[in-house]
Amino acid sequence: MKAFISYALTLTIILAAPGMALAGEKEGGKKPGWTVTAVDTAANTITVHSGKKNEPGEDKIYKVADATITVEGSSAKLADITVGMRAKITAGASPDTASAVEASTKKKKGEGKKKGDGAGSQE
Repeated sequence: MKAFISYALTLTIILAAPGMALAGEKEGGKKPGWTVTAVDTAANTITVHSGKKNEPGEDKIYKVADATITVEGSSAKLADITVGMRAKITAGASPDTASAVEASTKKKKGEGKKKGDGAGSQE
């Protein structure tokens, strides 16, 4: 009986893992940590990059014609988003369409700090 329960539990975990890994890719899933690399107001698209600057990562173009757009928590237009901003994208009905874009100039924790920067440094 113990062996059967152990087997059933293992099988459940194995079958559930792929679905859990793809949960953020489905409709309504957010993709955190994207950096805006281009904004095309004529085509209503935003291009984002998942890796750090000048490092390999995934580039993705989203159509944002019907997306809810916020910048720094306030309602905005696509034209208000600038290259270099951080963006969270909520996927729409198709993988290349965004239903929401949340952009900000805030950096991730620890990002942008340089060694030697501090209140007590002198030049």
